[in-house]
Amino acid sequence: MKLLSVDPLGAAFAFTAGAFALFSPCSFPMFPGYISYYIGARAPLEKAIIGGIACTLGLLTVFSLIGVIASMIGSFVYIYMPFLELIAGIVTIILGLGMIVEIELPTLPIPVRAPKQRTLIGIFFYGVAYGLATLGCSAPIFFSVLFYSVVSGGLLYGMFIFIVYAFGMGFPLIMVTIILSRARGFISRRIVKATPLLHRLSGMIIVLIGVYLIYYYFMVLGATAS
Repeated sequence: MKLLSVDPLGAAFAFTAGAFALFSPCSFPMFPGYISYYIGARAPLEKAIIGGIACTLGLLTVFSLIGVIASMIGSFVYIYMPFLELIAGIVTIILGLGMIVEIELPTLPIPVRAPKQRTLIGIFFYGVAYGLATLGCSAPIFFSVLFYSVVSGGLLYGMFIFIVYAFGMGFPLIMVTIILSRARGFISRRIVKATPLLHRLSGMIIVLIGVYLIYYYFMVLGATAS
């Protein structure tokens, strides 16, 4: 069971990718609205933490389900595509380079609407909506994680990768929730202004994971075949 032998590099990549997906240029600008509407300005620390955790649970729900589906598809496709690691590595590098040079790629049209309830359930479903929104806003990041989970093999390990990806979004989400709930708007504007730079940095990381997938194909799988 591959979950028992976790690849540290893969787990670190999934966590980092989740953090960068949180700060995607077209989804993060809606984040301050979440703070002001659901949490409130100058909210108590406990409320900010609990709200951030509830939102993170929404993210976990979305990406856990995606992890299960992706792993099931990967287990089926892997039988018929022995070069899947190589293909995934090449496509991942192309996606990463596209982010670095700021090429506008087609986005996934996923219509989402934030709930109106100012309760923990409402915050939870906001996390679900935010997770779905990042699929369209950060398609290259999402697909790089998807490719990695598919070629990594195993239902549990693929689900684990997406859970780590959700925690990568959730941990900074909680931190930013606390900061924005206790600070003025200029901080959120500074973060929003920095999102294009974060987007390019995530492209560099995606390129590295693509190189790793190609390396894994030629060195590990090649050695096994010989």
